[in-house]
Amino acid sequence: MTVSDFTDVRSTAPARRHSIGIESYSPDLTVVRAVGELNMSARADLVNALDGALRGNAVVLLDLSAVDFMYSGAASVIVDAVERSDGRVEVFAPTRPARRVLDAVGASFVGEDPSAR
Repeated sequence: MTVSDFTDVRSTAPARRHSIGIESYSPDLTVVRAVGELNMSARADLVNALDGALRGNAVVLLDLSAVDFMYSGAASVIVDAVERSDGRVEVFAPTRPARRVLDAVGASFVGEDPSAR
C-alpha cells in the first residue's frame, strides 16, 4: 500500500473563530461588528472591513461588544483607523479583553465617551 492509496483527505485548516460584518444603516452611519477572537487570522478581515466602511463619509461605529480575545495587531488596526478617520470611527462597548489590549498598546482613549475627553 502506498500513500496514494488513501482517498480520505481531511482539511487541516483551523475553524474560523471570528466574524466581522458591515451593516450600513444610512448614508450617515455604518456599523462594523466584530465577534469572537480578533487574533492574527482576523487582522486582514478587520483591515478590509474598516477600510471599506471608511470609503464613504459615514460615521463608523465599531462594535466590540462580542469580542472574546484581541491581540495587539488587531488593536493597532483599530488605533490606525481611529487616527486616520478624522473622528468618524467610534468604538462601541469594548469587552474587558478588548479594553485591556487597547490600554496596553497606549490607546486608552479608544472607546471612551467622546464628551469625556
